[in-house]
Amino acid sequence: MLVCTATLAWGVNLPAHTVVIKGTTLYDPSKGGFRDLGLLDVQQIFGRAGRPGFDTSGEGVIVTEHKKLAHYLSLLTHSTPIESQFISNLADNLNAEVVLGTVTNVREGAQWLGYSYLHTRMEQNPLAYGLTWEDVRMDPGLLQHRRKLVREAARTLDGAKMVRFDERSGQLYQTEAGRIASHFYIKQASMEIFDEHLRRHMSMPEVFHMVSHASEFENISPREDEMAELESLQRDRKRACPIEIKATLGDKAGKVNLLLQVYISRARMDAFSLVADSSYISQNCSRICRALFELCLRRGWPSLAETLLTLTKTVDLRIWPHQHTLRQFETTLSPETLYKLEEKRATVERLWDMAPQEIGSMLRLNTAIGAKVKACLEALPHISMEAAVQPITRSVLRVTVTLTPEFIWRDTQHGNLQRWLVWVEDPVNEHIYHSETFNLSKKQHKEGKQHLAFTIPIFEPMPPQYFLRATSESWLGCETFVELSFDGLILPRKHPPHTDLMDLDPLPRSALNNPQYEALYEKMFSHFNAIQTQAFHTLFHSDTNVLLGAPTGSGKTISAELAMLKMFRDTPGGKCVYIAPLKALNPKP
Repeated sequence: MLVCTATLAWGVNLPAHTVVIKGTTLYDPSKGGFRDLGLLDVQQIFGRAGRPGFDTSGEGVIVTEHKKLAHYLSLLTHSTPIESQFISNLADNLNAEVVLGTVTNVREGAQWLGYSYLHTRMEQNPLAYGLTWEDVRMDPGLLQHRRKLVREAARTLDGAKMVRFDERSGQLYQTEAGRIASHFYIKQASMEIFDEHLRRHMSMPEVFHMVSHASEFENISPREDEMAELESLQRDRKRACPIEIKATLGDKAGKVNLLLQVYISRARMDAFSLVADSSYISQNCSRICRALFELCLRRGWPSLAETLLTLTKTVDLRIWPHQHTLRQFETTLSPETLYKLEEKRATVERLWDMAPQEIGSMLRLNTAIGAKVKACLEALPHISMEAAVQPITRSVLRVTVTLTPEFIWRDTQHGNLQRWLVWVEDPVNEHIYHSETFNLSKKQHKEGKQHLAFTIPIFEPMPPQYFLRATSESWLGCETFVELSFDGLILPRKHPPHTDLMDLDPLPRSALNNPQYEALYEKMFSHFNAIQTQAFHTLFHSDTNVLLGAPTGSGKTISAELAMLKMFRDTPGGKCVYIAPLKALNPKP
């Protein structure tokens, strides 16, 4: 006998003679209540009975209320056509196609919709989708109706700032908000809510309040039988709900906010529906917070981006930022040890300078516990940074960063890869000028120092300083700051003089001194022009870097070809990379 849940019954691949479905109602957190078991579930589970090759017959028993008996009998004995629900989620799916680049206008959108199950069912059963048979006759293939659906979805996405829709041309252009929504599966209704609530500066209670309004939680509704327990949890500010809730518990946003805090705090809940709702909220909240963090990062808001990244890690780890950092080693350190670390207010900075014996003595525990605490401290992912700033122009700075890992790598805690987010922020204007992800593998950790190089803008008058920040993407309390000071920085002249064009005799093609090369230009010209003549020696006879700026039609492409020919001459069989912004500028093979 095998007793299992419906989820396991879907996946278990064991033959059975008799299958019993005990009860046909189940709690669905996404719907906010109980629902009936669907026909697909019933057929899938009953399909385990009497497997061919193992048994000659099988029995299926369904235990349900008498009023639902006729419903399940009709489902099992009559085949009902399955209709498409695609229209309700058309905007989100269209956004995904726009981000992928497969749909760039209304015409391509209508073509994409023509491959869907929705199109098939609209042709076969138009009445179920608000169409008449006359509409089908007047619009063969429902092309106009598909275009209408795509246009309506495009207007909806444009209103949420997820795409830019040009009504006149029918073109669709993707935006950062649309890309982020597609990558993190955020609904269009949620993006509209976030666009309305997001501000450059928000406190943690305001962020919790905004996340609680996401459309993903629209079916989480408060119930009368849960109110007493919810109120009790809200009053427990120390162990369950440390953040102020900016809504009443009678509002769905208030319930979502409270259950999210209870989940992070690991507080106990008695009602099964609250446990199920809390699980559903936690599964969606981490994804939503990460999407909001990416959105703020793209907008260049450092304070709010830091708050949202911290909240993302808080939900993933179920640890509050005000709790001790070493709680992330809960599998190594006992709850008693962690409690005493918080009671003694032994911060990481204070513990770092202490020996294992001193840590054990401070906690009034043995030296072995002190050694465990010290080992966990050494495993906290920390990197030190050194940065050098070099001006390229009066408005562009080159930053070279040296990152040195200063922790002991442990496969159980660190896996195969650790990621840091590195960004440069201006504390005066509250803006992020550059951000990138730094990946550190176990092999790179053994090698020691790693290097990054990037450029950032600078404005006049020069700000006093920028801040370079490196924050771990998965560990709380693992951050590094470096000040980028501009004291004594000398910028290049504002308008440096260009190189004068000298009065030289034009070089003939024979200067190439290679009949094969000369034949390439035989039908084009007999002599190089003045700009090509002046740069000829540097391009064709040296390895010096060249920045050549000249007007359109002055022969810059041939100048690039000279450098390529020099490489082919000196390195037979070598390869050269040539990058051109326009296809027309590519040199002839």
